[in-house]
Amino acid sequence: MVLKKIRVLVNIVIELKKSSLGEEKIVDETEGMIEDMRAKSRGVHQESSAQEIAARLGAEIDPQPRSDKVQIMGYSSTNIHFDYDGQYAKSGDDYEWIPSDGRLYGISFKTSSLDEITYSCLKERICKKKRIDPCLKRMNLSYIPLVVEPKRQSYILDDEDVYVYLTSVDKEGRRSILHVEVIEEMEQQSVVEKESSYGGNYSELASGLPEVEAGEGGVDSEGDVDNSMGVRPSSYYVELPRVAKEKPVVKEWEDGLGLQLFQEFESKEAVKDIIDRASQENCFGISICNSDRGRYVVKCRGADEGCKWSVRATKIDKSEAFSIRTYRNMHSCSRVTSSTGKKRKVTPRCVAAIVHKDYPGLYETPTAKILVGLVQRKLGVEVSYTTCLRGKKQAVADIRGDPEKGYIILPAYLYMLEKANPDTKTSLVVDKNNRFRYLFVALGASIEGFEYMRKVITVDATFLKTVEGGCLIIATAQDPNLHHYPIAFAVVDGEKNESWKWFFTTLKTVIPDSTELVFVSDRNPSLIKAVGEVYPMSKHGYCIWHLSHNVKAHVNQGRDEVALQFRKVACLYSEHEFKKQYDDFRERYPSCARYLDKSVEVKRWAKCHFPGARYNIDTSNCAESLNALFEKARRMSLLPMLDTVIDKMSEWFNRHRKDAAEGPSSRKLVPLVENKLHKRTPKGSKLSVTVLNSFQLEYSVIGEDGKTYSVDLQQKTCSCRKFDIDKYPCRHAIRAIIKCLQHDKPLQLSDMYDFISNYYFITTWAKAYRRTIYPVPHITHWLVPKEVAAAKCPLPPDYKKKKKTSGKKASFGGRKVLKELKELKEMKELKEMKELNELKELKELKELKELRDLRELKEQKELKCYMNVNLSET
Repeated sequence: MVLKKIRVLVNIVIELKKSSLGEEKIVDETEGMIEDMRAKSRGVHQESSAQEIAARLGAEIDPQPRSDKVQIMGYSSTNIHFDYDGQYAKSGDDYEWIPSDGRLYGISFKTSSLDEITYSCLKERICKKKRIDPCLKRMNLSYIPLVVEPKRQSYILDDEDVYVYLTSVDKEGRRSILHVEVIEEMEQQSVVEKESSYGGNYSELASGLPEVEAGEGGVDSEGDVDNSMGVRPSSYYVELPRVAKEKPVVKEWEDGLGLQLFQEFESKEAVKDIIDRASQENCFGISICNSDRGRYVVKCRGADEGCKWSVRATKIDKSEAFSIRTYRNMHSCSRVTSSTGKKRKVTPRCVAAIVHKDYPGLYETPTAKILVGLVQRKLGVEVSYTTCLRGKKQAVADIRGDPEKGYIILPAYLYMLEKANPDTKTSLVVDKNNRFRYLFVALGASIEGFEYMRKVITVDATFLKTVEGGCLIIATAQDPNLHHYPIAFAVVDGEKNESWKWFFTTLKTVIPDSTELVFVSDRNPSLIKAVGEVYPMSKHGYCIWHLSHNVKAHVNQGRDEVALQFRKVACLYSEHEFKKQYDDFRERYPSCARYLDKSVEVKRWAKCHFPGARYNIDTSNCAESLNALFEKARRMSLLPMLDTVIDKMSEWFNRHRKDAAEGPSSRKLVPLVENKLHKRTPKGSKLSVTVLNSFQLEYSVIGEDGKTYSVDLQQKTCSCRKFDIDKYPCRHAIRAIIKCLQHDKPLQLSDMYDFISNYYFITTWAKAYRRTIYPVPHITHWLVPKEVAAAKCPLPPDYKKKKKTSGKKASFGGRKVLKELKELKEMKELKEMKELNELKELKELKELKELRDLRELKEQKELKCYMNVNLSET
């Protein structure tokens, strides 16, 4: 019985003293106790008792205990009284505590020093006293110091505050009541067992103690041996417990995950992503214990060293979601080992998570080369270019899904687009195999706003740089301030007759045919044919920029100068001036003139001969610049590309809406036209004017060049044709208007603005942008009707490998666009044929010349022979 008491006392003393005594001292004293026990078993020191041995191990105590502690066996008992749940209220200058139930509770700590009572230990004892889970309650500890006036609360936030509270006593050794303020309820995060200072829990420590079995050493029980001298046999001994490990140097640290028990994630991949990202950011390694369809269990790589961090997630029944079932958020391992041990790998999904964090919701993110350095700075891990490229693509796929999924959810996407933007027109066409073929989108804001735009539409197509291929068609207007105003865009399989006809047929449902309507485009045969069939009442002009590149291909030198001269001729307003300049161009570049006469009608490209109201829109560069603007978007899959186009349109509408609202209220015209008239007025006001008919408002103005120009203000025309075509006054018209308003003063006219087209007024400009364009919300916020959700979803289009063009590019240049290479090649062949014919002609001429020379030589020989004969006869 004595030995059993000794074993229990030794266990208690070791556990209580291990925080204050070193391991060597514990071992020395334990060995000393063993010697005492052996000596006692031989009859030596028989007077020693279990109490004396225990006192020896617990001899080192606080020699002068504080007044607020009760000394028990070398240790002090610190008593703390607290009340639970209440709040502070201000009474005058003082604060007083108002408890919820008025009850007091007490807890006691048996320690050798007040330093051993920590903040976490205090909260744990309070929770244990109240029998609550510390993970379910968030509490604030505070007290009102006895020596502070006026009275106000002091909060306990760390171990130092606990020590201040324990040592703040009055002369009689009394301290303030501890107040426990419950802040909020929290969901349970983890269940942490009570641990001893060496890292194991108390139950493990107790279970590790050896038991003295009955009959050990051949003796069944203590009373079986008659030993009147009280001496035990030498084989009878007590095996003492092993000394506990040293307390770790590294304090426990959180993993940074912030998970909660029963927290749900949409998939197993989502759980893996958040754990991988946290492990990289916080520099710790993980080991996968189990990973299958129904569970995902990981632990810390330092588990062999005692780290208890772990996460266990399981699949929810009848769902793809995973729920956190076990979560220990504290690490006890060292980051030094974690960061220098086994190489940590970065997955593409981890790169995608970094992209989402720094560029949330964006499709245009840094290049893979830049991401390599970004990941290195964020995680401290080297990553390859390929991994970053895959992570970049994964980040885009996370927003709208992968490319194949984009086609599957396309009907629902279009429904949400129409719902977000009323009056939007969309059309989706599939082939007989239910594969995607055509897509048309015209936003309601653009359709309504086009009513206030000049009725000129530029159309162009550009190739998509994706696996599926296809073309992006954009139809856009140009506002009076020369800004893009996209009306509709479409995705088709290529620039074919069927594709163009389908596009214009669908466009006609939102933009009807009329004589005022004008289309400007390049000379694509399929496009020209479709416009003529679908919009017979409209006028169709060609882009002079494209045409100038075709023209310059017919000269060998100074091609850029030829293109520039052609564009100058095409932009002339006056017919007689055009005739003069074009005749000069024809003389200088006859081959170019022959090409124009043969291939293109003059009325299609010359501004002065165009039959419709083309205004100052001579090129399709507006649509071309949009293609260049969406260069990166054309590399994306379908839905991200649509999102990019819609977002850019929304940005433009908002910017131009603000531009129209800014400025003084007295300003009536858009800035571009206002500035042009501002510059023309000083020069125009100095011109000489003669009234021809004051009733018909006809005037004669002598220009700066000395020529006479006829101005008709009623018809808003001038013989220079600028007033007619641009629809706002030229210099000659400005002088006639000044004369009219100062002297003739017609009743129906009040100022110069009455002679300007309504399309150039700010009020009209603002109406075109008054509606807001809204992007499609995230898929998690979609509410789609059953009939739309049940609709047959299109499959991705068939991938067709693009044919690579063989041979070198023509030496004479031309546009770097695939659709014109064929035409340039034909031109080169024609030129080569022409040169070949010329060579043949030269060869024939050379042969004729040689024959003539031979004939002359023969005649000379005959003449010489004849003369010789005559001489001989003579």
